[in-house]
Amino acid sequence: MDVSKIQGNIDPTAPVKSTRIRVGRNIDGFGLSPGITKDQRINVESLMKKAFANLEGDLAGTYYPLTGMAETVRQQLVDDHFLFVSGDKNLIVSGMERDWPEGRGIFHNKDKTFLTWVNEEDQLRIISMQKGGDVRAVFDRLARGIKAVGDSVKAESGSDFMLDPKYGYIHSCPTNLGTGMRASVHIDLPGYAKQGAAV
Repeated sequence: MDVSKIQGNIDPTAPVKSTRIRVGRNIDGFGLSPGITKDQRINVESLMKKAFANLEGDLAGTYYPLTGMAETVRQQLVDDHFLFVSGDKNLIVSGMERDWPEGRGIFHNKDKTFLTWVNEEDQLRIISMQKGGDVRAVFDRLARGIKAVGDSVKAESGSDFMLDPKYGYIHSCPTNLGTGMRASVHIDLPGYAKQGAAV
């Protein structure tokens, strides 16, 4: 992914509170979430703990397993809107929440601008985010992060991300086939809450 191909940016006068871009990734040799075994899920988590330890610079950070997570840490991650939680009906019915919360967790860097969810819908959900509307900076961090995580996984296990020459990156949900990328912004709409749905 080449950040130099991004032309322009969000108008700095736009009321953008934050920008977020994410991708999903799965690792060759492990099942996708609907069919992954408990042992495979635990092995993915174990691999990722080692892979995260290799990240450097602004991507370096800490991994927090859901199993045994201290309540103060859990509450802070919830307050920061970073932590994924159990209870999504689609994930439950598809079998993706089996053995909850074992083998799952979240990694984030010191600035909480680079995050990776482990064993939620996909084995990895790699996220770059920050306050404001600097899409280029968010995308640059994401591109570097995907490469760093992929290189570290390869160094630790010899495995690559699941990639099909026709369909692109393979995900648990077919709507994510290809890049698996989603981008979003949170915007401030002053007065909207006062006016309600009539606006």
